[in-house]
Amino acid sequence: MHISSFRIVNFKIFQEVTIDFHPELCIFTGVNNSGKTTVLEALALWYECFTKYLKLVEESSSSYYFEKVGNSHIFYPLNQVNSVRSPNVDDIFHQRIQTNQITLSATIKHTDERSLEISFLIKEEGSGYLFSLLGFSVNPYKSFIGNFFSNSSSPIGFFFASPIAALLQIELFSTPPQVNEAIISRSSVSVLRNRLYTLYRHPDPNIFQQFLVDLSFILYHSRQKIEIYTNSDIQRDTRVVFNVKIGSKDTEKDLALLGSGTLQIIEILVNLYHSDSGSKDMNLILLDEPDSYVHRDIQSRLMLVLTKFSSSNQIFLTTHNESLIRSAEVTSLFHLESKSTGHYRSLASVPLQKIQPKFKGIYPTSLKPIISELGATNGLDFINAIEADVLIFVEGEDDARVYDALLRIQIRPKKYAYWILGGIDQAFKNLSHYKTVFTEIKNQKTLWEKSVLIIDRDYLTDGHTAALPAFLQSELDLTTFMTDAYTLESTLLTNLYLLARLLSKWLDFNGVEISPEDLLSKLEKGYTEYSKNKSLDWNQDEFIENTAHAYKATREKLNELGKKKNSPGLIRENDIQIQTLVRKHIKKIQLEGAYYKLLRKDDVEAIIGMAIESTGVEFSIETNFIELIHLVDKSTWFDAWDFLLTI
Repeated sequence: MHISSFRIVNFKIFQEVTIDFHPELCIFTGVNNSGKTTVLEALALWYECFTKYLKLVEESSSSYYFEKVGNSHIFYPLNQVNSVRSPNVDDIFHQRIQTNQITLSATIKHTDERSLEISFLIKEEGSGYLFSLLGFSVNPYKSFIGNFFSNSSSPIGFFFASPIAALLQIELFSTPPQVNEAIISRSSVSVLRNRLYTLYRHPDPNIFQQFLVDLSFILYHSRQKIEIYTNSDIQRDTRVVFNVKIGSKDTEKDLALLGSGTLQIIEILVNLYHSDSGSKDMNLILLDEPDSYVHRDIQSRLMLVLTKFSSSNQIFLTTHNESLIRSAEVTSLFHLESKSTGHYRSLASVPLQKIQPKFKGIYPTSLKPIISELGATNGLDFINAIEADVLIFVEGEDDARVYDALLRIQIRPKKYAYWILGGIDQAFKNLSHYKTVFTEIKNQKTLWEKSVLIIDRDYLTDGHTAALPAFLQSELDLTTFMTDAYTLESTLLTNLYLLARLLSKWLDFNGVEISPEDLLSKLEKGYTEYSKNKSLDWNQDEFIENTAHAYKATREKLNELGKKKNSPGLIRENDIQIQTLVRKHIKKIQLEGAYYKLLRKDDVEAIIGMAIESTGVEFSIETNFIELIHLVDKSTWFDAWDFLLTI
């Protein structure tokens, strides 16, 4: 169970913002005052509203009081609202205008796919606030409590931690309600020893030992043993005292003497090892800048531990830190843009943006907006390539945008970076130079070891298309994939049924309704007629000679690669044989009806134009092809793209 969507209206800097959360880990980035901490405060206030109403419902015995809870405003003085730090009542309202009523709406998604929106209205009333539960009458509310949550009395565990600079020198034992109040009010550091004590006295001693194992991993990569222990007893003592020892040669010291970075990690882990782990329907952990005072290497290991615990908790954290951002999955990253209105989704749903014609080099990744706003330079795009799981060489920037979109559709659990080659001729010319440099750049693997090449087949015959990947693997140690169609755009013509479904969806977005079945018949007719008309050109001597000339140029570039290893090369035919080879290749394609092996992207535009001519909508391959790709889902996935599943 998790919060799938959260809507904030008139709360602090937000006039109206909706955020679609990741079910496990949400990382909010942005410049100062962009709203990162405000999101956490809004979640905390929503939770406080929820628990206050739940308490009233639990204390109710009559249907009248249920109705009062469900439909009336309930007053709380300023000092009884703990989740938001504000010296004045009007501080929490947008633009500090008290008439701007706050609405906080959380859509909770059950593990069985059921979902329910729980909304609260907050208004100013003198020296306090009026809370109202929205959208529930009496019976649905009782039914919701009883049926949606298995733990109807206390279904949500909640933990909110802020950066720690230092630990209190003296900490008294606190009651569980006092501890919970400190957590909600972002004063969890004041009860850190109390929470450690609960963990230390856990019925299962292995729990605390695993806590120490994770602590050692984050801080020292498991190279130092950490001991934390106490002789305090809640039955006899008023103070709780913990001592710590790091490594066999260290002397024990009070916990308060540890550095701020170590205390910060302990505070984070205490939240992750909370005692409510298995007793709640949903656990929300809010960490405000957990990477403060923490070294870069520690941040990367911290992310691994956070990810491990996110399967049983929904974790929300804020950060400015580039290292932590780079170590996170894009599905968990949310970039806030200092806007009072908007709809935020993870960076995984943000497509790569077009830069400029004839761009070459490392293509900026989805992290570009974040890294740029944090003050980094474009040169750090090279770090993206080094830290990526796979570096993909492609011919042009449109290829990078399309392949990135397709890889996201399949939710590949990897980080990809793209290198734009600037065309196939440049690819064969420069790849050996890239290999020389990239084999010397290493982050666990060399940059070359995690590189792959994706190119169009263009005019190559089936035989040379099939042999080229093995040739480049042999000559350059480079994994290579080729489209079966002439170009990437031409892959749309390999399955006209799927193309008809995509076009139907695209036309619907453009205000035109036409069934996939009607489009399919038009596409089949247009594809056949257009290709037969093109055959007149394909069979001309001029076309064959031009194709053969390009073939020879490719032969020379590939054979140049082979000479470095005394290899005979991939294309061994002489000039006359190449001309004959091209002629046979064109004839074979026409006999088989596999016209997509010769049709280029402008031909794809023409065929689609013929199919949708009656709709009055124009299709441009330059601008609308990427729109079609963004409409692809797993049900409209082309077999021609299956090679992406292996990258």
